[in-house]
Amino acid sequence: MGNLSGQLALVTGGATGIGAATVERLASDGADVVCCYNSSRSNGEALAQRLREQGIEISLAKMDVSNSEEIRDTVAWATAHYGRTISILVNNAGDVFATAPLDEMAEELWNKVLNVNLRGAFLCAKYCIPGMKSANAGRIINISSISARTGGGPGAAHYAASKGGLEALTRAMALELAPFNITVNAVAPGVVMTPIHERTNTPESLDRLRAAIPLGRLGEPSEVAGVIAFLASKDAAYVTGEIIAVNGGKRLD
Repeated sequence: MGNLSGQLALVTGGATGIGAATVERLASDGADVVCCYNSSRSNGEALAQRLREQGIEISLAKMDVSNSEEIRDTVAWATAHYGRTISILVNNAGDVFATAPLDEMAEELWNKVLNVNLRGAFLCAKYCIPGMKSANAGRIINISSISARTGGGPGAAHYAASKGGLEALTRAMALELAPFNITVNAVAPGVVMTPIHERTNTPESLDRLRAAIPLGRLGEPSEVAGVIAFLASKDAAYVTGEIIAVNGGKRLD
Protein backbone atom coordinates (compact mmCIF):
# COMPACT_ATOMS: atom_id res chain seq x y z
CA MET A 1 0.00 0.00 0.00
CA GLY A 2 2.08 2.89 -1.24
CA ASN A 3 5.77 3.65 -1.48
CA LEU A 4 7.35 4.65 1.83
CA SER A 5 10.70 5.58 0.31
CA GLY A 6 12.26 8.49 2.17
CA GLN A 7 10.32 7.81 5.36
CA LEU A 8 11.95 6.94 8.68
CA ALA A 9 9.93 4.57 10.85
CA LEU A 10 10.39 3.55 14.46
CA VAL A 11 8.62 0.36 15.53
CA THR A 12 8.51 -0.60 19.20
CA GLY A 13 8.34 -4.24 20.16
CA GLY A 14 9.66 -4.82 16.66
CA ALA A 15 11.53 -8.09 17.14
CA THR A 16 8.59 -10.49 17.41
CA GLY A 17 4.97 -11.03 16.38
CA ILE A 18 3.06 -8.11 14.89
CA GLY A 19 6.05 -5.83 15.44
CA ALA A 20 8.39 -8.02 13.40
CA ALA A 21 5.83 -8.34 10.61
CA THR A 22 5.45 -4.55 10.63
CA VAL A 23 9.19 -3.97 10.46
CA GLU A 24 9.39 -6.29 7.47
CA ARG A 25 6.41 -4.72 5.70
CA LEU A 26 7.47 -1.09 6.18
CA ALA A 27 11.04 -1.87 5.14
CA SER A 28 9.78 -3.78 2.10
CA ASP A 29 7.69 -0.73 1.19
CA GLY A 30 10.84 1.38 1.14
CA ALA A 31 11.01 2.97 4.59
CA ASP A 32 14.16 3.10 6.68
CA VAL A 33 13.15 1.22 9.83
CA VAL A 34 14.47 1.24 13.38
CA CYS A 35 13.39 -2.01 15.02
CA CYS A 36 13.23 -1.45 18.77
CA TYR A 37 13.38 -4.33 21.23
CA ASN A 38 13.76 -4.70 24.98
CA SER A 39 14.48 -8.33 25.84
CA SER A 40 14.29 -9.95 22.40
CA ARG A 41 17.70 -9.08 20.98
CA SER A 42 18.26 -12.51 19.43
CA ASN A 43 14.90 -12.32 17.63
CA GLY A 44 15.77 -8.87 16.34
CA GLU A 45 19.14 -10.03 15.06
CA ALA A 46 17.54 -13.01 13.33
CA LEU A 47 14.97 -10.71 11.69
CA ALA A 48 17.68 -8.30 10.54
CA GLN A 49 19.71 -11.16 9.08
CA ARG A 50 16.71 -12.61 7.25
CA LEU A 51 15.90 -9.22 5.74
CA ARG A 52 19.54 -8.61 4.87
CA GLU A 53 19.48 -11.80 2.82
CA GLN A 54 16.62 -10.22 0.87
CA GLY A 55 18.62 -7.07 0.30
CA ILE A 56 16.79 -5.06 2.98
CA GLU A 57 18.67 -3.28 5.77
CA ILE A 58 17.12 -2.28 9.10
CA SER A 59 18.56 -0.86 12.30
CA LEU A 60 18.19 -2.46 15.73
CA ALA A 61 17.88 -0.44 18.92
CA LYS A 62 17.60 -1.60 22.53
CA MET A 63 14.78 0.48 24.01
CA ASP A 64 12.56 -0.06 27.03
CA VAL A 65 9.39 1.92 26.36
CA SER A 66 8.87 2.46 30.08
CA ASN A 67 12.21 4.27 30.28
CA SER A 68 11.96 7.85 29.05
CA GLU A 69 15.74 8.31 28.83
CA GLU A 70 16.13 5.28 26.55
CA ILE A 71 13.34 6.57 24.30
CA ARG A 72 14.83 10.06 24.13
CA ASP A 73 18.28 8.69 23.32
CA THR A 74 16.95 6.28 20.68
CA VAL A 75 14.98 8.98 18.89
CA ALA A 76 18.04 11.26 18.96
CA TRP A 77 20.27 8.48 17.63
CA ALA A 78 17.88 7.57 14.83
CA THR A 79 17.54 11.20 13.77
CA ALA A 80 21.30 11.67 13.69
CA HIS A 81 22.02 8.32 12.04
CA TYR A 82 19.56 8.78 9.17
CA GLY A 83 19.83 12.56 8.92
CA ARG A 84 16.11 13.17 9.20
CA THR A 85 13.32 13.04 11.74
CA ILE A 86 11.10 10.06 12.45
CA SER A 87 8.01 10.33 10.26
CA ILE A 88 6.28 7.05 11.20
CA LEU A 89 5.90 5.83 14.77
CA VAL A 90 4.33 2.44 15.45
CA ASN A 91 3.59 1.97 19.15
CA ASN A 92 3.42 -1.81 19.19
CA ALA A 93 5.25 -2.78 22.39
CA GLY A 94 2.88 -4.34 24.91
CA ASP A 95 2.31 -7.37 27.08
CA VAL A 96 0.00 -8.85 29.68
CA PHE A 97 2.99 -10.24 31.67
CA ALA A 98 0.74 -12.23 34.02
CA THR A 99 -2.96 -12.61 34.83
CA ALA A 100 -4.79 -12.37 38.14
CA PRO A 101 -8.25 -11.53 39.52
CA LEU A 102 -8.48 -7.84 40.38
CA ASP A 103 -8.69 -8.44 44.11
CA GLU A 104 -5.53 -10.55 43.95
CA MET A 105 -3.59 -8.49 41.42
CA ALA A 106 -0.40 -6.95 42.73
CA GLU A 107 -0.11 -3.21 42.27
CA GLU A 108 3.31 -3.83 40.73
CA LEU A 109 1.76 -5.95 37.95
CA TRP A 110 -0.94 -3.36 37.26
CA ASN A 111 1.66 -0.59 37.10
CA LYS A 112 4.01 -2.62 34.88
CA VAL A 113 1.32 -3.28 32.27
CA LEU A 114 0.11 0.33 32.23
CA ASN A 115 3.69 1.63 32.08
CA VAL A 116 4.51 -0.43 29.00
CA ASN A 117 1.19 -0.51 27.13
CA LEU A 118 -0.06 3.05 27.74
CA ARG A 119 2.62 5.25 29.25
CA GLY A 120 5.13 3.82 26.77
CA ALA A 121 3.04 4.95 23.82
CA PHE A 122 2.73 8.42 25.35
CA LEU A 123 6.48 8.68 25.90
CA CYS A 124 7.38 7.50 22.41
CA ALA A 125 4.95 9.99 20.89
CA LYS A 126 6.26 12.76 23.17
CA TYR A 127 9.78 12.42 21.81
CA CYS A 128 8.80 11.87 18.16
CA ILE A 129 6.22 14.64 17.87
CA PRO A 130 8.65 17.61 17.85
CA GLY A 131 10.36 16.29 14.72
CA MET A 132 7.03 15.59 13.06
CA LYS A 133 5.85 19.11 13.87
CA SER A 134 8.98 20.61 12.37
CA ALA A 135 8.39 18.60 9.19
CA ASN A 136 4.64 19.38 9.23
CA ALA A 137 3.96 15.69 8.61
CA GLY A 138 3.82 12.43 10.48
CA ARG A 139 2.03 9.17 11.13
CA ILE A 140 1.49 7.70 14.59
CA ILE A 141 -0.07 4.23 14.71
CA ASN A 142 -0.94 2.68 18.05
CA ILE A 143 -1.56 -1.04 18.42
CA SER A 144 -4.61 -1.60 20.59
CA SER A 145 -6.55 -4.85 21.01
CA ILE A 146 -10.03 -6.29 20.79
CA SER A 147 -9.71 -6.43 24.59
CA ALA A 148 -10.38 -2.68 24.73
CA ARG A 149 -13.97 -3.45 23.64
CA THR A 150 -14.52 -6.89 25.20
CA GLY A 151 -12.89 -6.32 28.58
CA GLY A 152 -10.24 -8.94 27.88
CA GLY A 153 -9.79 -12.49 29.03
CA PRO A 154 -9.94 -13.81 32.60
CA GLY A 155 -7.54 -12.00 34.88
CA ALA A 156 -6.53 -9.46 32.23
CA ALA A 157 -8.30 -6.31 33.43
CA HIS A 158 -4.97 -4.49 33.51
CA TYR A 159 -4.36 -5.28 29.83
CA ALA A 160 -7.90 -4.31 28.78
CA ALA A 161 -7.65 -1.05 30.72
CA SER A 162 -4.32 -0.19 29.11
CA LYS A 163 -5.70 -0.78 25.62
CA GLY A 164 -8.89 1.16 26.35
CA GLY A 165 -6.72 4.04 27.51
CA LEU A 166 -4.61 3.75 24.39
CA GLU A 167 -7.68 4.14 22.19
CA ALA A 168 -8.73 7.26 24.10
CA LEU A 169 -5.19 8.59 23.80
CA THR A 170 -5.30 7.92 20.05
CA ARG A 171 -8.38 10.10 19.63
CA ALA A 172 -6.99 12.88 21.83
CA MET A 173 -3.69 12.90 19.94
CA ALA A 174 -5.49 12.93 16.59
CA LEU A 175 -7.34 16.11 17.56
CA GLU A 176 -4.29 17.81 19.00
CA LEU A 177 -1.92 16.98 16.16
CA ALA A 178 -4.19 17.44 13.14
CA PRO A 179 -3.14 21.10 12.67
CA PHE A 180 0.42 19.86 12.13
CA ASN A 181 -0.57 17.33 9.43
CA ILE A 182 0.15 14.46 11.80
CA THR A 183 -2.38 11.64 11.69
CA VAL A 184 -2.93 9.32 14.63
CA ASN A 185 -4.79 6.04 14.35
CA ALA A 186 -4.96 2.70 16.14
CA VAL A 187 -5.21 -0.87 14.94
CA ALA A 188 -7.10 -3.29 17.20
CA PRO A 189 -6.21 -6.90 16.41
CA GLY A 190 -8.32 -9.82 17.53
CA VAL A 191 -6.77 -13.24 18.05
CA VAL A 192 -3.53 -13.18 16.10
CA MET A 193 -0.84 -15.81 16.49
CA THR A 194 1.74 -13.84 18.45
CA PRO A 195 4.03 -14.82 21.33
CA ILE A 196 1.45 -13.54 23.84
CA HIS A 197 -1.28 -15.86 22.54
CA GLU A 198 1.13 -18.75 22.20
CA ARG A 199 2.19 -18.26 25.81
CA THR A 200 -1.23 -17.72 27.35
CA ASN A 201 -3.30 -20.31 25.46
CA THR A 202 -3.47 -24.06 25.09
CA PRO A 203 -4.30 -25.81 21.81
CA GLU A 204 -7.80 -26.41 23.23
CA SER A 205 -8.36 -22.76 24.14
CA LEU A 206 -7.12 -21.67 20.71
CA ASP A 207 -9.61 -24.05 19.13
CA ARG A 208 -12.40 -22.42 21.15
CA LEU A 209 -11.24 -18.96 20.09
CA ARG A 210 -11.06 -20.04 16.46
CA ALA A 211 -14.59 -21.42 16.58
CA ALA A 212 -15.91 -17.99 17.66
CA ILE A 213 -14.37 -16.15 14.71
CA PRO A 214 -16.70 -15.79 11.69
CA LEU A 215 -13.82 -16.19 9.22
CA GLY A 216 -13.01 -19.48 10.93
CA ARG A 217 -9.32 -18.93 11.54
CA LEU A 218 -6.81 -17.02 13.64
CA GLY A 219 -5.13 -13.93 12.24
CA GLU A 220 -1.58 -13.69 10.97
CA PRO A 221 0.81 -10.91 12.05
CA SER A 222 1.35 -9.98 8.40
CA GLU A 223 -2.37 -9.21 8.05
CA VAL A 224 -2.17 -6.64 10.82
CA ALA A 225 1.06 -5.27 9.36
CA GLY A 226 -0.73 -4.66 6.07
CA VAL A 227 -3.25 -2.37 7.77
CA ILE A 228 -0.44 -0.56 9.59
CA ALA A 229 1.37 -0.05 6.28
CA PHE A 230 -1.79 1.46 4.78
CA LEU A 231 -2.12 3.91 7.69
CA ALA A 232 1.54 4.86 7.25
CA SER A 233 1.09 5.55 3.55
CA LYS A 234 -0.08 8.53 1.52
CA ASP A 235 -3.30 6.65 0.81
CA ALA A 236 -4.36 7.24 4.42
CA ALA A 237 -3.65 10.98 4.45
CA TYR A 238 -7.29 11.80 5.31
CA VAL A 239 -7.70 9.10 7.98
CA THR A 240 -7.14 10.13 11.60
CA GLY A 241 -8.58 9.33 15.00
CA GLU A 242 -9.78 5.91 13.83
CA ILE A 243 -9.62 2.55 15.58
CA ILE A 244 -9.43 -0.10 12.86
CA ALA A 245 -10.45 -3.60 13.91
CA VAL A 246 -8.57 -6.55 12.42
CA ASN A 247 -10.36 -9.48 14.04
CA GLY A 248 -11.93 -11.73 11.42
CA GLY A 249 -15.40 -10.48 12.29
CA LYS A 250 -15.28 -11.51 15.93
CA ARG A 251 -16.50 -8.08 17.01
CA LEU A 252 -18.35 -5.88 14.55
CA ASP A 253 -19.10 -2.68 16.46
